Amino acid sequence: MHLSRAAAAPFAALIALGLAACGAGDGAATQPVEGPVVQIVEVQPQTAVGAVRASGLVGYKREPALAFAAPGIIANLAADAGDTVRRGQRLATLRRTSVGSNADEAELARLNAERNLERTQALFDRGFVSQARLDDARLAVERARDTSVIVAPANGVILRRSAEVSQMVAAGAPVFVFGDTASGLVVRAPVASSEAARIQLGDAAQVRIGAGETQQGRVTRVGAKGNDGTGAFEVEIELANPGALRSGTVAEVEVSASGAVAEAPAILVPALSLLDARADQGVVFVVDANNVARRRAVRTAGITQDGVLVLEGLAAGDRVISAGAAYVRDGETVRIVAGS
Repeated sequence: MHLSRAAAAPFAALIALGLAACGAGDGAATQPVEGPVVQIVEVQPQTAVGAVRASGLVGYKREPALAFAAPGIIANLAADAGDTVRRGQRLATLRRTSVGSNADEAELARLNAERNLERTQALFDRGFVSQARLDDARLAVERARDTSVIVAPANGVILRRSAEVSQMVAAGAPVFVFGDTASGLVVRAPVASSEAARIQLGDAAQVRIGAGETQQGRVTRVGAKGNDGTGAFEVEIELANPGALRSGTVAEVEVSASGAVAEAPAILVPALSLLDARADQGVVFVVDANNVARRRAVRTAGITQDGVLVLEGLAAGDRVISAGAAYVRDGETVRIVAGS
């Protein structure tokens, strides 16, 4: 069948429009789809051979919480956070609420207890009563008093005050946190279980506080049980010359571990890199040279203040997604941006 020239012209126009539309559709289909935006970090072994590095906090070897042995209302506070105190110095006074509602009866009970203590002390000095009976008499005097006091157990400093005058407190509720200056300053730092196994008592350590000079120390304690939440073990390092350091200061430590060196040092990755964490297992995304993200199963060894320690599954130089991993699928091309 032949078409006339006049009839063929509209038909040709329709064909041209159809081809143009198809061409436009194909062009849209071939445009690259942009992937999720992520940040990456090139991971390296966390430690040099034979060394264990960690972050910790400076604190006194002994930092007890001071509290009243009975409930009551705080009548006086004679110390505040930052105060230097002497052994035996009165720090706080409490009006007890468990002695009795009748003030005259309470006073009479106190006088009787004190007289009994005097008699018991005299008998004890002559060898007629035991130490246990003397202790009971002293305890009776304490219970009969309408006030209780907190005194400094040693020379030290008040690190924290947790109560106010006129506040009602329960027996045993902390009123002060006390730093015993004679006990010395230490650094407590969490380390992975594999690293803790290499550290031994007496190992030398270097401690750096901020941008200051490096100080020398030695390991005086390695935790016997890992933290229930992180699995890390606490290592305590005694400072040889703490100077004017204060409790709570952040410190970086490097321990010259004398134990057996692990076959491969742990690799540190940011905490946000780890997905599907269960016990010592997890998943991270590693970005290849073509910016394609691949899931990688890893075995972990705990968490430090700087991130997650990875024992297996990563190698030095791997590019791991440090931010945005939760929005990435396996095999997806990603767009890498610099961190802030």
